[in-house]
Amino acid sequence: MAFIFIMLVAVFGWSQNQANWWFFGTNAGIDFNSGSPLPNDIGQLDTIEGCSAISDACGSLLFYTDGITVWNRNHNIMPNGDSLFGDPSSTQSALIIPLFNSPDLYYIFTISIFNSTSGNTRTGMYYSVVDMNLNAGAGDVIVNQKNIELLPNSTEKLFAAVAANGQDTWIVTYAASIAGSLSFDQFYAFKLTPNGMDLQATVNSLSPSTRTTDKRGYLKVSPDGTKAAMMTQFYVDLTNPNEAGYGAWLFDFNTTSGMVNNPVRLNFPSGYQAYGTEFSLDSRLLYVDLNTLGSGLVPAERMLLQYNTTAANFQNNPVVIYESDVNNPNDNVSRGALQIAPDKKIYYSRDEQQWLAVINDPNNIGALSNFQYDGLALTPGTNSNEGLPPFYNAFFNPSFSAIEGCSNAPTQFLADAIATCPNHSVLWDFGDVTSGSNNSSIAINPTHIYATAGTYTVVLIITTPTEVFNSSRSIQIVNAPIINSVNDIEVCDDRSNDGFAPVDFTTIRTDALGTQSASDFEITIHSSALDAMEDFNAIANNDVVTSGTYMVRIDNRLSNGCYDTTLFDVNISAVPVPSMVDDLILCDDFSNDGVESFDLELAAIQGFGTQNPTGFDASFYIGQNNADLRQNPIPSPYIGSNNQEIFIRYENINSIDCYALASFNLRIITQPRIPILNDLTACDDESGDLIELFDLASLATLIEHTQLGNLTTTFHRSQQNAEMDISPLNPNYSNTARQEIIWVRLENNDWVTCYDVQPLLIEVYPKPVVFTTPDFTKCIDDELLIEATTGFVAYRWNTGATTSSINVTDEGTYTVTIIDQNGCEDNSSTTVTNFFSTQIIAVEVEQFTIRSNRITVLVSGDGPFEYSMDNVFFQDSNVFTDLLPGYYTAYVRDLNACDLVTAPAAIIGAPPYFTPNEDGFHDYWQVIAIETEPDAQIYIFDRFGKLLKQLSPLGVGWNGMYNGNPLPSTDYWYRVELHDGRSFKGHFTLKR
Repeated sequence: MAFIFIMLVAVFGWSQNQANWWFFGTNAGIDFNSGSPLPNDIGQLDTIEGCSAISDACGSLLFYTDGITVWNRNHNIMPNGDSLFGDPSSTQSALIIPLFNSPDLYYIFTISIFNSTSGNTRTGMYYSVVDMNLNAGAGDVIVNQKNIELLPNSTEKLFAAVAANGQDTWIVTYAASIAGSLSFDQFYAFKLTPNGMDLQATVNSLSPSTRTTDKRGYLKVSPDGTKAAMMTQFYVDLTNPNEAGYGAWLFDFNTTSGMVNNPVRLNFPSGYQAYGTEFSLDSRLLYVDLNTLGSGLVPAERMLLQYNTTAANFQNNPVVIYESDVNNPNDNVSRGALQIAPDKKIYYSRDEQQWLAVINDPNNIGALSNFQYDGLALTPGTNSNEGLPPFYNAFFNPSFSAIEGCSNAPTQFLADAIATCPNHSVLWDFGDVTSGSNNSSIAINPTHIYATAGTYTVVLIITTPTEVFNSSRSIQIVNAPIINSVNDIEVCDDRSNDGFAPVDFTTIRTDALGTQSASDFEITIHSSALDAMEDFNAIANNDVVTSGTYMVRIDNRLSNGCYDTTLFDVNISAVPVPSMVDDLILCDDFSNDGVESFDLELAAIQGFGTQNPTGFDASFYIGQNNADLRQNPIPSPYIGSNNQEIFIRYENINSIDCYALASFNLRIITQPRIPILNDLTACDDESGDLIELFDLASLATLIEHTQLGNLTTTFHRSQQNAEMDISPLNPNYSNTARQEIIWVRLENNDWVTCYDVQPLLIEVYPKPVVFTTPDFTKCIDDELLIEATTGFVAYRWNTGATTSSINVTDEGTYTVTIIDQNGCEDNSSTTVTNFFSTQIIAVEVEQFTIRSNRITVLVSGDGPFEYSMDNVFFQDSNVFTDLLPGYYTAYVRDLNACDLVTAPAAIIGAPPYFTPNEDGFHDYWQVIAIETEPDAQIYIFDRFGKLLKQLSPLGVGWNGMYNGNPLPSTDYWYRVELHDGRSFKGHFTLKR
């Protein structure tokens, strides 16, 4: 089922009051809350360059930092607020950004540099997170969100700009495109979203024309976010392409994409180096700080230039705002920062001095900018140094946010947080004249319903005791998109079978879009409902994912305030990885027709190797095409011929397309056959020793002459020796008794040994040989016959019987001794064992559905077994599926016809409908077989989640009434909670 949502767009939640407190230099501070700068010495910060501070929307101090230590509003070090990876000699050591829609979370971005003085060896960019809810509202740095690396190496440059959607922030630095090269030539724009850092959205802008190895100098963005300025220390040298970035540069910045491009060199007099920079509040004018010695260690000549970025050839025609006297060493000062302030003035640092220079009217050109060298005296005992605290560009343009709705649905508006401060008021104009008196509001966070889709210009006026802010923006109201249902995706894992695989979502996107235009609507895939709702962590085609439920989201490209979603499943099935399979080799039978019955399962077992065969199936085919197409399978055992190739298809039983093939050949070796042999007889000689010499070699030649093959004939004293091919007799053999049997072994050694073993009687005097019934297993109550060879004079069994056969009922070994007419004796034994009794160990029930319930019967005994649920139809499998809820009896019998045992079973489940029309059929809805769980809790809800009825598992059920009134025909939901903690839920239909 698809759902329509709205989401936050075009968001600004910032106020210029958030820049009202400054801490910089040597314990210097300024409070702008009165409208005029009030210097103070209450801060604990002492830094050469980098620093940052943040206040709340009404101007109350929250905390400040030098990139290493974080001080709270009480000027105490926050818990966990030390050892951040910044540096006092890093140009922009720290920058603080509030997390949108999370008023208590603040991100501190820090840049570290190699500093032999402080012992710092880090050179990268990091972030830490402050939670103002902690430490009684004074804030703590979150332990597991501290010093998280974004780049292992970067320059000292950093700015933050609000993204075009108003809710995200671009965090931009300049670093190396090749990690570790220390040749800086690329901008990195990291995205901070309301959900935190989205590193997958990081944007890289290669800028080879500004390549440099020097890290120093400021990077600033204009208040309107359209431009960026970068200063890089050292004297401009146009002859060295590896240091092309020395000097001052202006770029275009795209708040939608995060791209920094179109570099323009800002030319200035030779012999100077660029360090500090700032834009005017109207983003039109750019101020650049120059110094003849850019190291920051030695005071030198200083120059402040103004570039009018809207004028033709502006890069070559800067206006000098201030220039030190080259003949007066007393006015020398090192490099310094420029920073716009809440009073709309730009302040200019003066290293190791108790003063800040001030540009009083920075939007005006040249002398009209009203530059004051001794502009602001700091509190005695404090000094300005090279740095001033940079701020988020969103702080200087109070505005509003909108939760854009679909047409005919509420659109939520949120005023800038400054509107919540005391003695502040708001007035909204929603740009919807057709709505009459509803077109305006004085509520801080009002809603407005637009009847038709379109573009509307919304105006917000915020009135404060000191000034009036007027902000407007266009919002896009669109009709709701429609998402089409999509099918689940079945994907085979790779050979690692780790449960992860790349998935192509192209079909999902196409099906979800349907006939709607891809140019008008965007389809995204998400791994959770939360991500889909927030349009976060979109999954690309061929991303590596795991099995689970995913969401498709459709957005109107004109506005993502309205969207629709639907669910689908990704099922990643394991693939079999067969081992090499040896050929199956059999000896032919005595017909030698070249055809034999092969147990193909032996080959399949070998192919499984060491992998667990559970979850896989193996089938057999003639020809690879049949195996690939899964057609014309052959059975096992299989009647096959010599040199026939067999293919094994191993497949996942839940996803038959996840398969692999292995092959082997059938080999049939000719079976040798000993012909019928006459007894070897000899007359005793005159010695009377009853021993004669027999020529077995001649007999061997006669036997082998009857057939072809790599044949060998041997003679053995026993059948066991003949079968095992051990202890062959000398071909010139002397008998050892008047009458004896030796064994002839004829073998064919092609591929494997195929052999025939037959007895040969050597007779001097006759000797009896007796055989009994072979060993056997029987049912425990059966009485069976054991027979001995007949024709002898006497029989003597170990039971005392004297017949040639006996009936037995007990287990044991039964031995008979016979005596022939010559008084010669022989004996033989038969071992009788009983089958183990069949027992049902357990009956496992999988339930809570209507058709996919199953019962598994677990038994012990000799088997094989047959299973039934009605004592009529029996099956080989112990698993019964597609069972309706109810009561069952499981029947198990072994195929030896010894036992038939039973066990009861019950399946709990809910009927899909009921008809409470008092006709005697389905008048009540009750969970089937639930009385077997008397402690169960049964709840019935309507489609909105309202509880209508709680049923007793021992009761008759629900008659469709609520508060004495019959409820309408529709779907209702139920939840069943069992005493052991299990639960199940679903829905059913009330039909009237």
